[in-house]
Amino acid sequence: MTIIKKLYKHPKKKYIYAITGGKYIGELLVFCQSNDTDYCFLSLPHMKNRFIPKEKFDFGVTEKIVEIVEKIPHRVYKVCNTQFNKNVEDNQILA
Repeated sequence: MTIIKKLYKHPKKKYIYAITGGKYIGELLVFCQSNDTDYCFLSLPHMKNRFIPKEKFDFGVTEKIVEIVEKIPHRVYKVCNTQFNKNVEDNQILA
């Protein structure tokens, strides 16, 4: 199974993704939500919001820069999502 097929319906809530190359190498991204143009993630360990254009995420998948790590437990996701929303409220949104 290719990485494209593996990530066909991704990103999904409660999943964490590893960045294996580029500017954000080493970061883990927890998918929180999406809008018309971007996927919205909480970056770990920095606890900063990342808004990634959908086409860039798809490119990262095809180039194997983005990989699924695992589905995280609900309680962990809840903490991450709460932090994401707090960052939005505090205007600490970083792309």
